[in-house]
Amino acid sequence: MGRELGARIRLGSAVAALDIRPDRCVVRLATGEVLTATAVVSALPVGPLRSVAISGVGEARLASLHRQRHATAAKFAAVYDRPFWRDADLNGLSEAEGVLGSTWPQNEGVLSALVPPERYGVLLGTPPQLRAPELLAEMAGLFGDEALRPTACHLRLWGTDPWTQGYVTQWPPGEVMAVGPLHGTHEPPFYVCGSDQWVAGYMEGAVRTGRAAAEEALRRG
Repeated sequence: MGRELGARIRLGSAVAALDIRPDRCVVRLATGEVLTATAVVSALPVGPLRSVAISGVGEARLASLHRQRHATAAKFAAVYDRPFWRDADLNGLSEAEGVLGSTWPQNEGVLSALVPPERYGVLLGTPPQLRAPELLAEMAGLFGDEALRPTACHLRLWGTDPWTQGYVTQWPPGEVMAVGPLHGTHEPPFYVCGSDQWVAGYMEGAVRTGRAAAEEALRRG
């Protein structure tokens, strides 16, 4: 599909403004380039979406979209050649008290961990070259010294990445009612999808809402 679309796919092209009209939608990029379309499907996380000036969409819908908030979190994944923790009859699940908040087996031989919002500042204050070693040391305290010898490590600072500005949607008490029944719905020719527009985020939500938005757009022609 990517090869077929060719130059029509723009990577790293921040959207500055949208003007949604029944017969013609206008997308203005941060570079000043202007694109037109018959419909717009936004898969932007709610943080970056707030930076886009949107006209032609109802105030109630924009208020709902802009009310959502992200959890400022990070994800750490350590890759091993085998799930060594099973040797000690451990399943890889934990709740930790250091910088890591929790761990879980992401795949065969992969331990993933979340740095929750209340510990994110500690991670950011750690010199970059010390972050992975210190997080591995925490894992070693949970699962043994073999955790110190991964084949690869991956750390994603979701909370301060400008393209995401957060992890999954954060729902403090009362927030579901404040976002309201427009959550995850559309105002053709403006459609929304992505994990934020589902119940609790994550990949399942991204897939489900993406399919639903495509189905609705195709149905309306």
